[in-house]
Amino acid sequence: MNWWIIFQLYHWITAANTIPAYYQLTDEAFFAQPAGCQLISLANPDTLLLDAALFHATNEARHHAGLPSLQYDLALYLAASSHAESMIKRKYYSHENLYSLAELTAAKRIRQRTDRFNWTAENIGQYQTIDTPEWFGVRRNARTGRYEYLDSETKQLYQPYSYADFARYAVRQWLASPHHRANLLNPTFSHVGCAGRLSPNPYVELHAPFGRLVQNFGGKHDSAQASN
Repeated sequence: MNWWIIFQLYHWITAANTIPAYYQLTDEAFFAQPAGCQLISLANPDTLLLDAALFHATNEARHHAGLPSLQYDLALYLAASSHAESMIKRKYYSHENLYSLAELTAAKRIRQRTDRFNWTAENIGQYQTIDTPEWFGVRRNARTGRYEYLDSETKQLYQPYSYADFARYAVRQWLASPHHRANLLNPTFSHVGCAGRLSPNPYVELHAPFGRLVQNFGGKHDSAQASN
């Protein structure tokens, strides 16, 4: 018997079942940490921190509505991160991934990774990562070749959101949409996976940088399915 293989298999299984440190915190404890207050480095974002911020902002909204926390689920997280990554890399925004029949729909993406849930739903969102008002100016810096986003009157440059602020902003946008709100505040869901991936070349295009975000929800109640 190859004990080395058994040893490696044990550690692989253990690691797969370990909840990452960020997800072991309450939403209140997570947002009290300095990490979430960092401005997002759009050229080199900490995607693990962003994903955790989205998770905790989701639970924060549920708590404000008097609902219990959703639990982190690795399979739902992998489905969400895979779709967010695909949308950014292949430059589309849709629940349907037409580049992969195996991952065409949210249901397929989730079922590829788990069959524990008989009720699933997906929220997606595309939101600007620069913290600006509705109307703002844009100019191209001739020295750097990069676009800058600024107050047209004062010429003050607008900065990226912090990880915490961007996650909370995204959740507010979902809550403002009835279908997305229904998923996010659905009391029958027990687990969630959240992921966001950001536009890969910030500041090189006229439009402001953005992120494409995914929430995958799972519940073990009545057999039903939703996707928004």
